[in-house]
Amino acid sequence: MIDLSAELLPAAEADVIGLAVIGADRAMLRKIGRLVEWLPPVGTDCCDCMLLVGMESELAGLAAGQRDVIALAGVRGASPALSQPVTAVVLWNAAQSHYLVIAMPDFAARQVELLLGSERRARRLMEQQLEAASSEVRFASLARTRLRLARDLHDTLVHSIVALLTQIRLIRHYLSADPARVADGLATAEEAAVSGLARAREAIGRLRMPDDLELNPDVEGLLTDFAERIGVEMSIEIDDRARDGLRECGMTVQRIISEALRNIQAHAKARHVRFHAVEQPAAVGRRLVVELRDDGSGFDPAVPKPGHFGLIGMVEFAELVGGDCTVESAPGKGTLVRISLPVAAPPAARSSGTLAD
Repeated sequence: MIDLSAELLPAAEADVIGLAVIGADRAMLRKIGRLVEWLPPVGTDCCDCMLLVGMESELAGLAAGQRDVIALAGVRGASPALSQPVTAVVLWNAAQSHYLVIAMPDFAARQVELLLGSERRARRLMEQQLEAASSEVRFASLARTRLRLARDLHDTLVHSIVALLTQIRLIRHYLSADPARVADGLATAEEAAVSGLARAREAIGRLRMPDDLELNPDVEGLLTDFAERIGVEMSIEIDDRARDGLRECGMTVQRIISEALRNIQAHAKARHVRFHAVEQPAAVGRRLVVELRDDGSGFDPAVPKPGHFGLIGMVEFAELVGGDCTVESAPGKGTLVRISLPVAAPPAARSSGTLAD
């Protein structure tokens, strides 16, 4: 049996680990160390914590001996004090009739974040674990909902607020430098607010509609509209065999490409954009490969960008359907976004395969 005072308490007090004790009724009894500051205050139900919401049945199963441990890998950002990722494990102390939470720095997740950007590793690990753990279906559903909310908020509110902030700064500049342009600046700000409101309403509509009921978008129309609106030269190349895959994976492709186009508009200063879609054989079935390349200013993907989640969301959209998305860029060299998604075999191929059997 774990001797709390002799083995764990000194390490927690030295802030090497985080330690928390939760009663059998799930009430927080004690917290030691900043690594467990993400747990709710003492006296509160532990499932009021964002990372434990919906896990009442899992905790009960732990106390009943139906499982040995609950592991939460790559936890971060749940409280201001939690600036680096940690791995937290929940154990049941039968002798004392309480739960024990031990939090330790997750050095592996930290290294991945330094290379790939903020929080991608934590979210991907959580998604993989949730998909693999059939006994935690409810928790997986809640986690996916939170990710979907975060992505839709980023795609609507964050971009709209950034546009408004830009206009407000311009108007402030016009007040002293060119008062005659204040009215034009206010009109542009109003247009950005109206557009943001419309996009927010669309996002709310998507949240109220199951993913499998959403209509496949017109990717070619999205690219053409962008080129006309921004004034860039757009090349669109779609192989005939890739058109079925584009229709099948249209929503995922649109979400990723929309974010990439927003980055081109806001940062790249590109003159030419090339879209290419092909179908390639895979070990199982086929894969749709989509590339979006621009000749803009480029950037260094290895440099962390705190508070920016667009690139992370692009990768997550692909991973949620079993695909992947990579971004290649360098300062002054433009940017390449490459998407690879699994697609089902066409009906004719499935029928001929059945007859051959």
